[in-house]
Amino acid sequence: MDKGAHFFRCDFQVHTPRDLRWSGPSAVTDDERFAYGRSLVEACRDRGIQAIAITDHHCMTFLPFVRKAADQETDPAGAPLSPENRLVVYPGIELTLGVPCQALLIFDADFPNDLFSLATNALAIMQSQGSDSKVLDTVRLNSITTFEELKKKLDEHSFLRQRYIVLPNITGEGEYSLLRKGQTGKYADMHCVGGYIDGEFSKLGAGIKNILAGKDKAWGNKRVAAIQTSDSRRADHSTLGVPSTWIKWATPTAEALRQACLAQESRIVLDEPKVPDTFIASISISNSSFLGPVDLEFNPQYSTLIGGRGTGKSTVLEYIRWALCDQPPAIIDNDTPNYQARRTRLIDLTLRPQDAAVQVNYVLNGVSHSVRRFSRDGSIQMKIGPGDFKPCTEDDVRALLPIQAYSQKQLSDVSVRIEELTRFITAPIKAELDRLERDADRRVDMVRESYATRQRARALARSLDNRVLEARSVAEQAASIRASLTGLSADDQALIAQAPAFNAANNVVNSWQAGAAVLAQRAKDFRTSAQSIAVALQLSPTEPDEHTATFSAARSEFNAILMQLLSTLDATVVKAETISDPEARRGENPWSAWERQYQAFHTRYSKAIQHSSSHAEKLEQLSTLENKLAELARDEAITREQLNALSGAEQAYATSRADWLAAKKVWDNLVDAECTRLTSRSGGVIRVSVKRFADTANFVELLKQSISGSRIQGSKIEALGNSISTASDPEALWLDIVKDLEALALFDRESAPNEKRPNAPNLLSNGISVGDLDKIAATLTPEDWLSLSLINIGSCPIYEFRARDQEYIPFENASAGQQATALLKTLLNQPGPPLIIDQPEEDLDNPVMIEIVNQIWKAKQLRQIIFASHNANLVVNGDAELVAWFGYRIAGDQSRGMIEGQGAIDVPTTREAIKRIMEGGENAFRLRREKYGF
Repeated sequence: MDKGAHFFRCDFQVHTPRDLRWSGPSAVTDDERFAYGRSLVEACRDRGIQAIAITDHHCMTFLPFVRKAADQETDPAGAPLSPENRLVVYPGIELTLGVPCQALLIFDADFPNDLFSLATNALAIMQSQGSDSKVLDTVRLNSITTFEELKKKLDEHSFLRQRYIVLPNITGEGEYSLLRKGQTGKYADMHCVGGYIDGEFSKLGAGIKNILAGKDKAWGNKRVAAIQTSDSRRADHSTLGVPSTWIKWATPTAEALRQACLAQESRIVLDEPKVPDTFIASISISNSSFLGPVDLEFNPQYSTLIGGRGTGKSTVLEYIRWALCDQPPAIIDNDTPNYQARRTRLIDLTLRPQDAAVQVNYVLNGVSHSVRRFSRDGSIQMKIGPGDFKPCTEDDVRALLPIQAYSQKQLSDVSVRIEELTRFITAPIKAELDRLERDADRRVDMVRESYATRQRARALARSLDNRVLEARSVAEQAASIRASLTGLSADDQALIAQAPAFNAANNVVNSWQAGAAVLAQRAKDFRTSAQSIAVALQLSPTEPDEHTATFSAARSEFNAILMQLLSTLDATVVKAETISDPEARRGENPWSAWERQYQAFHTRYSKAIQHSSSHAEKLEQLSTLENKLAELARDEAITREQLNALSGAEQAYATSRADWLAAKKVWDNLVDAECTRLTSRSGGVIRVSVKRFADTANFVELLKQSISGSRIQGSKIEALGNSISTASDPEALWLDIVKDLEALALFDRESAPNEKRPNAPNLLSNGISVGDLDKIAATLTPEDWLSLSLINIGSCPIYEFRARDQEYIPFENASAGQQATALLKTLLNQPGPPLIIDQPEEDLDNPVMIEIVNQIWKAKQLRQIIFASHNANLVVNGDAELVAWFGYRIAGDQSRGMIEGQGAIDVPTTREAIKRIMEGGENAFRLRREKYGF
């Protein structure tokens, strides 16, 4: 776990068997009290309670036993728990003060046991003997009439000073609550920054809630953090943690609780907190000529890197971006920083000489992913969960482990980069867009396959028409020659007259045999698929422990279907091959019988026509024609069966293309919806809309390439693209133009010299001349047209900036500070992958810094934030969960940096580092206090 602050589910009012109102058996001996401690620790674990305060009335007797039980807790395997996983036990006392009200006095979690009695003596609390089963009746501490007096009494003792926090009872207007009539002055003047409630905050009245929110002037507009407690005092622990409060800290101290109260929006929640489940957990650098070896963990919420200039903050962020293959923006002009060159130079100068590797550990929805990148060649390996490291590509890393990152001053450059502006839309929905892109690619492949099939079907149809036409001509020629034969007997003439019928019948039989061959092959293909399913069924997962019989019955039924299908397919193949395969159809069957009969007729026919010896030349012609006719008949039969097999090609192509167009609409609709959300997240400062079918650049470029050599002016093609993007219905025009281009691509003057070239009216009405149509028809191939038709005509986001109420200007016309502020606010308002920004304050106008701070509190519930910053307000009042501070290895020598330390704001060393390193650090902490009136 990182050294930053984390949420802990707490119950700060837990009583023990010493309590006078305890429900259950007493515990007097040490063994009995330790047994209670163990049962309490177990109950906390069962209920998900991670921290408790033992707060008996004016008594601390049971605390050592509960602490001992927490320290000795083990995991399910019996191994001792690590310190960070143990139950946190705060020592405490419930005080009844002369204010009058009750209050919880809570000490640091490591407050020594041997000082407990001194703490109670400091307040002159009378206690029963430790061996007694119950405490004495609670006597009000009437000498303490204000919280200032309580603080003074406690601070008289150095062992107590700064090691406690006081939480008054703020449960409505009850007899023990501070929020009673006549207590306004004491409430307004107290130093307490938090209070406790017996029960649920939601049940308090609206007036009480307004007081605690600092909205009641009569109560000094003093804001106090509310902490729900259960007031648990039952042996069965049934009320433990009902309700509870989640409080954030790095180390369990009274100061950590105070800091939580001071930043209650960020550090105290009454329902289960929202913490990003996708985050960068750590970075490890084997070596660096600038920083040396580095191991740095990050908090899932908000981490900041601070330090003097040149100490390595930006370097660490660039290492992260390099390891996660984040692509720097492209160079637009000479005024635009070359981010890619900077990063390449950094890797070359600081990592490659050391042959170093950078490893980033990334948690994705609770699953650990590790990426390791090597400086020597840039190669990458990834490990998922407990698996092994395996090679992967940059695209793999970007797709699976995305980040949204900006270098110094990069936010100010965003407005001139359309791809950077687009990233604001796509980043929150990247996973969904990636899925849609994969689906679109799959649909493109299906379109290409179905188009190839359609083209094959069209070619077969043309071939079939040619064969039929040629066969008709040959048949009529043969019939004419037969009719011209003379000198034949009546029997020979009758036999020759039967030839056309026999030949036609034989053609039909040939077509049946060709069809059987197609069926046999299809059955074999289908059997292969079915067999794969059968194999997969045998590899199905182990049957579940429950409902085993149902699972087995379902598998058996499915297996029976497969076996029946395989058997049917096997029989179909055998039967079909008996028809189609000459070897298989030997023997007694209708097919071999027909072959014998046809051959017998053909033998008699040959003898008959040879009786006309005076027509030798005609007989030779007739023989040639009949052989040709037989060949054409076989070709026609095979072609017809092939065409029958492709009978659905046209519809399949139309469907696959419609599916691709529908997928594009889904993409555009998703982006449209995200634009609406982005506008909302910016608070209306940025207005984003999408112009569909607006980016025709790729379409224009490919069309130019496809008709290169046609001598059509490039300006005409560009004008065609412009016509699409500016049309009232650009999609409809694009589809019409694509349709015209297809007609031209399919036009083949050589194979159909008498066919008229298509008119292509949509091309003509958008700047393409009649002569140009001839040139396109001569150069555009169907294959090129297909690629052209699958070019995605991209949508373009339109960004506007709200200059004043309901008045928007083009985003690029806003100042750099206005742009950066609006974009950062938007980034902080949207969920998404980890957000990494190097020194965001350099892009911002200073007056908006507090607004940004307020947004950070909510933002870190939505996404992980990692900033490198010189601005103390971003760190302190932004309430960074983790602060890592950098320094020079040798004072004054800026050639090498180092990480000096890391921790949370509730840790004194961290606060001192912030004050020492950051200009305005002390003022930032003062502002933090002043916000709460102390």
